[in-house]
Amino acid sequence: MAPPLSKHSIVSATSSTSSSTLSSGNSSFISDEPIVLVTGASGYVALHCVDQLLKAGYRTRGTVRSLRNAEKIEPLRRLPNQHLLELVEADLERPEEWPSIVDGCTYILHVASPWPIVADEKTITIAVNGTMTVLRAASKCSSVKKVILTSSCAAINDGHKNNERIFDETCWTKLDSKKVENYAKSKTIAEKTAWDYWNSLNPMTKFELTVLCPTFITGPVLSTVEHGSATIIGRMMDFRTFLAAPKACLGVVDVRDVAKAHILAMTNEKTNGERILITHTQPTWFRDMRDWLMEEFKDDGYLFSPITVPNWLLKIYAKTNIDPQSSAVVHRIGPELRFSNQKSIDLLRMKYISPKQSVIEMMHSMIDFGMVRKPPLGKSKKTSSKNKNNNTNCADSEFSATSTSQTTHSRTIAA
Repeated sequence: MAPPLSKHSIVSATSSTSSSTLSSGNSSFISDEPIVLVTGASGYVALHCVDQLLKAGYRTRGTVRSLRNAEKIEPLRRLPNQHLLELVEADLERPEEWPSIVDGCTYILHVASPWPIVADEKTITIAVNGTMTVLRAASKCSSVKKVILTSSCAAINDGHKNNERIFDETCWTKLDSKKVENYAKSKTIAEKTAWDYWNSLNPMTKFELTVLCPTFITGPVLSTVEHGSATIIGRMMDFRTFLAAPKACLGVVDVRDVAKAHILAMTNEKTNGERILITHTQPTWFRDMRDWLMEEFKDDGYLFSPITVPNWLLKIYAKTNIDPQSSAVVHRIGPELRFSNQKSIDLLRMKYISPKQSVIEMMHSMIDFGMVRKPPLGKSKKTSSKNKNNNTNCADSEFSATSTSQTTHSRTIAA
């Protein structure tokens, strides 16, 4: 029995926010409407997922490590439709607690996963164990109908020679390659472990599983919580932290599109048992992102470096270990990197925000939140509030475009 489509539609108007009641126990919701569990709710992607779920009218249960961490809790409390939101304390390293956390939920968006720019072997263990904690808990709760697992393109394209290849969902990262670092290993092993576990469950009673593999995620931040994308993009705003752009290419996707894909996949039966790349198809070089930011912000007093570093010099610099993050990008030096997003278009009717728009709007939001300092002599040719309003309108136009052709879901995203 599907509720009216309008009840679960993402709308352009911002709803008024009521006070939130935080709970560390089971949900106090009394409605029969489905509950969506979002793990790591205060994270960059998860916060957008919670935001869109609440705007769409979904009852949402978000897990956080501590209800007393104001930096992470306050952004969640600022979201609309607070009467639909429940926050619970949860630790993925305590698997015994998770069946009670999952109990009563119909859908799970498992977004929480470590992403240090320089990862060690502990990153692998945390990612794999965390994923299995959620999946095992889901298998014990009959209420759970579907799990959406956030993986990464790092589980798809690392360790290959790019050449002219277009990477798609059939590709897997080559774990035996010396170029594959621990973060890519963590995503690859965690995803493979998830599929193996899911395939071992009783097909008559198991929950459905969909895995989404986004590329490098950019787009507006909703909090001041640091994350890998913000660190990389933020460094480009000052030549002292970004001396030169490496000749490295990435796939890029906007965080709002990643969140939207999670919600669309959640109720779309065509995605059951599927692995789906979530990305814009435009290959994006580091110098492209630097140039977009320089064009947008150079008149505001920010000091950019226009240099692109030769490959041989970057390799020498990386060996000095002066900047560990430079070592993380060395193995990405190479030709143009290309991905296919056709499957996401076919199954989810995705229409993607451009990488340039995404990167620029991300920086405006980071400046608004104080994550990037404004130069003292900046000319302030634009006002942040104006750009923030434009960001919202751009995001909503994407939802509108998708909703006109969305016919396969019991709930649709629409303006």
